Amino acid sequence: MKLPPGATGFHAPGGRADVRAFTAVCHHAARALGATIAGVTPAGVTPSFHTVDIAAARHHVAVLRHVTVLRHVAVPFIAFARPRAGGDATVTFVDHPGLAAVLATLTDARVLTVDRLGMPLSQADLSALDRAEHDQIGYWTPATVGELLFNFWD
Repeated sequence: MKLPPGATGFHAPGGRADVRAFTAVCHHAARALGATIAGVTPAGVTPSFHTVDIAAARHHVAVLRHVTVLRHVAVPFIAFARPRAGGDATVTFVDHPGLAAVLATLTDARVLTVDRLGMPLSQADLSALDRAEHDQIGYWTPATVGELLFNFWD
């Protein structure tokens, strides 16, 4: 997997993803699956991603009871994760094919699977990243593509 410039969340050449647009897309996806938005957290200095929590409505089976949708701030990547407790910086990625299918019709952002996110960083192509991003990787030492993309580095 070749990671594009801005993958670390630093020195993004194209600016930041709009949290309102991302939230609107998630609202549409949630409605399509009979779910609701339970919360939105925009990226700040850290983390490198916006989050939208989606909760199933009335035990609807098409959606996990609660899933968090992550949108990278600089590159068009989306991932799904288990909800985190307040202040927890651990991201546990999950797959959600139903939600991924709906999001694919609503956005150009690419949904990454658990397998792709768990790819060892040593197997990823980092050649498009600039020196500053390589310095951040050297400092924070992420082990996987997911740890690099969806991080809490400052």
